[in-house]
Amino acid sequence: MLEMYQIIGFSAGIPTQERGVSSMMISTSKFDMMIDCGEGTYLRWQKAGYKWRNLKYILITHMHPDHIGGLVPLLFYRKVLSIKTMLTFIGPPLLQPYITDSFKYLGLNNNQDYRWFDISQNLQLDLQDGIKVRASEMEHSIPCWGYRISDSSKSLVFITDTLPSAIAVELANNSDVLIHEATYDHKMRGKASEHFHTTNIQAMEIADEAKVNRLILTHFSQNLTYTDLKEWTWRGQSCVIFDEKQKI
Repeated sequence: MLEMYQIIGFSAGIPTQERGVSSMMISTSKFDMMIDCGEGTYLRWQKAGYKWRNLKYILITHMHPDHIGGLVPLLFYRKVLSIKTMLTFIGPPLLQPYITDSFKYLGLNNNQDYRWFDISQNLQLDLQDGIKVRASEMEHSIPCWGYRISDSSKSLVFITDTLPSAIAVELANNSDVLIHEATYDHKMRGKASEHFHTTNIQAMEIADEAKVNRLILTHFSQNLTYTDLKEWTWRGQSCVIFDEKQKI
């Protein structure tokens, strides 16, 4: 059953001393899933107390560096530490050759126990212990997927790097938690559109239309200060939680 989630990287594009780039964890009663693995994810993941033995799935939204820049290092550390558990990847078509070629060019034998699912060919997947994944392709500058993770009673949707769209509304429909990018404040909506991103107000409109129970925003421009972000609310609740663990 779905239990907790934690955003461990919420910066857009470039990490800062205080903000890691995109990554989040979802914990079930039996295992953990990671969505995206930006630069520096390993240290933030470790600091938050997660364990290798529980990490069963890594889902990748798209191939931009702020979403996958920490993945090869994470897998290298896993190899060095001789972690033997099966790890399943769900992501874009180029994800498997990216990992395979990276290890080859680094002169490393990558003999870890992996499974791969190309999300463009597998839009619905059944994971272990009754957890289901459904994906929809978003509207970004390169192929990018949003994910809906659900069990028999709860659902969490993660959408980042996209223009606002009806596809996002449909994927998030009636979800318990929607985690959506808000790279720019709405006064920068022209720039957001130019770069295939969403503003805070646009994400709130998606949440309204989708009738979600809770909206959490992430993937923030470095120009947005903590003071700015703490003022963002939706239906009377803060919609920015930074890196605090939350119940689903």
